[in-house]
Amino acid sequence: MSIDIIDSHIHLYPGSEVESLAWYTNGHLLQGQHSVEDYLEATKELRKVSNQRLRGFIFIETDRKSHLKSEAGWEEPLRELDWIKRVADGKPRSGEGHEPQHSQLCLGVVLWAPVPSGPEVMHRYTTKVRERAESTWPLVKGFRYLVQDKPPGTMLSAAFIESLKWMGRSGFAFDLGVDARSAGLWQLSEAVKMIEEAYRGIPENQRVRIVISKDTLAP
Repeated sequence: MSIDIIDSHIHLYPGSEVESLAWYTNGHLLQGQHSVEDYLEATKELRKVSNQRLRGFIFIETDRKSHLKSEAGWEEPLRELDWIKRVADGKPRSGEGHEPQHSQLCLGVVLWAPVPSGPEVMHRYTTKVRERAESTWPLVKGFRYLVQDKPPGTMLSAAFIESLKWMGRSGFAFDLGVDARSAGLWQLSEAVKMIEEAYRGIPENQRVRIVISKDTLAP
């Protein structure tokens, strides 16, 4: 029996846009381009297994430079949308490390979003995303705002919770990135409280789906 595999969490970026990554420095372990061709090289042994079939991946935003002060802080995340749209549409730019036939591998997209800014801003932001994504919009399955490096209380603010409720009503998932190893166990405690507040009084079919993508407890 053949087993279909969907890689549920990968990060890709073209070498031409590394300066937009918030964490990137020269000499970083992940320096240089990491695109679809690199991904296929890394997974080639898996794809040789006769009873397994790698259908594709879910692209997760890569922490581009952003801020919440104004819409100007959305520029680089929206630029990232343009990049993954080229992958999904099969319209590569020269040197970006993907080909038209690779479009079928992109099965879903999780983008950055200004979650702490509240539902009104979320609605305005996702409207821009939808307009910019065009035919790629159906691939947008959810959003992420990293809290692993944010101060205590960030994910418990009223605006953050209301954004999560809005995402649930709108059919989007939320990718929760916490790091108990580096930041402390308080992040897990706050995450539990966040989920309780986001679900309080909300019908089950309208609750936001929360995917915990990083909860490291040991080195």
